[in-house]
Order: sequence, then structure tokens, then C-alpha cells
Amino acid sequence: MEEPVKRSRLHPASANRVAENALRRERMLGHFGERDEWACQFAEFRERVPLLPIAAGPCFAEVHGHEILKRSRGGSITDISNIILLCNFHNCWLEDHPHLAAELGLAKHSWEQS
Repeated sequence: MEEPVKRSRLHPASANRVAENALRRERMLGHFGERDEWACQFAEFRERVPLLPIAAGPCFAEVHGHEILKRSRGGSITDISNIILLCNFHNCWLEDHPHLAAELGLAKHSWEQS
């Protein structure tokens, strides 16, 4: 008889992370309005790069907050000036094109903190 497959379990979020996520949610709702009204802001930045590839196509999928300076690079997830709204498609597109994301002003390196 085969042994059951052991599955890894995610650790629950710490109290600090839960509080930080709640603060982020509160600030985003206060700044951007109700979630069902959110719209991808990618088009506002598209004009900054001439000849931007067509692959940066139309918006689709859910809209979420995108951190310009990632948490892993020292960015804040609660600083509303570090957050813009992007659909899943454009968020993934930016992750796949980091140099263009930086040209657009939608990604920063840790040394670019302001």
C-alpha cells in the first residue's frame, strides 16, 4: 500500500502581517474607492515609452494594487504613493519586462527609494 503524500502547509500570517494587510486594504479603499470600481492604470503610463510593444495589450482579469518599489526591495505595501492599480495581465507583463517597467516608472530598484 502506498504511503499518503505529505503536503506542505502554509504558516499562518503573523499578527503584524495581518495588521499591515488590513491597513493596506483600508488605505487603498480610501484612495481608490470601492474595489468593484477599480480600473487598471497602465494606460496612463503607456505614453512614457515610445514604440511600446503591442504585447502590452488590453486590460483583462482582476485589478490589484501593484507596488512600484517591491516589498523585497524595501518598499512599503501601505504607502499609497507606492501603489498603483493594475490588472493581472499588465502586472504580469511588467514582471516579464523589468527594463520597460522601470522606463515607465512602474518599477524601481532598492537604490531608487525616495
